[in-house]
Amino acid sequence: MKIPSGMATCEPMAEVSLSLVKELALQAGEIALARFLHVQPSLKPGDELVTRADREIEAFLVSRLREAYPEHGILGEELGISVEGKECLWALDPIDGTRAFASGLPVWGISIGLLERGRPTRGVFYMPLLRECYYVDAQGEAFWNDRPLARLSGDSWNVNALLCVPSDAHRRYDIRFSGVTRAMGSTAANIIYVARGTAVGALIGRPHLWDIAVALAILERVGGLVCYLSGKPVELSLLLDGRKAPEPMLAAPPDLLQPLLKEIKVR
Repeated sequence: MKIPSGMATCEPMAEVSLSLVKELALQAGEIALARFLHVQPSLKPGDELVTRADREIEAFLVSRLREAYPEHGILGEELGISVEGKECLWALDPIDGTRAFASGLPVWGISIGLLERGRPTRGVFYMPLLRECYYVDAQGEAFWNDRPLARLSGDSWNVNALLCVPSDAHRRYDIRFSGVTRAMGSTAANIIYVARGTAVGALIGRPHLWDIAVALAILERVGGLVCYLSGKPVELSLLLDGRKAPEPMLAAPPDLLQPLLKEIKVR
């Protein structure tokens, strides 16, 4: 991942409370659970699903974050908030994995990530049905339910190794990976599973910034890497206006990134 140069931290750092962000994620989870299994999704441009819970959660998060951090920008999937000129930017995905949520499946979550001058530094990803909360602050270790995540290691995989893929991977990619592939339903969860050592890699199909902000902060903290399938570095500065990434990405431990790139081709 390529980080913009001149990376000073946005001020005032000490006033950003991860405890508050965790509490907001838990409250957002309660909103989602109240709607779960009673969902009537609709289509938005691009034939992507959206639900009442998506909009309610984002409105709640935007309101609370604006109240707590009025000088920060906010980029949300549903509301399209302007972020021009903001050194601190919250990237929000109210329900990452809306299709899974609408289908009554468990792998979806609330994603709240903070970028400081273009770099993802802290945030929370909470999966309410699984009672799993992943978070990272500006410094120190990343955590899974208050348990520190270990640094990533390993330089090979076996036939039981997991590669997380998008749900349309069978249409868009030729994958020669000798382990197993699974579409879990959530882009952020796919990256998180790499960060916790459950998956050896995650293929990510042209995400928006809100899909990946907090997950990349967690992945980076445990030593993981992300790049485009072409091998080019990911420049997050190009995604700050809400556009999609120009090509698919791959997240993996450092010693597995290049070997995995050789196993995946775009059709």
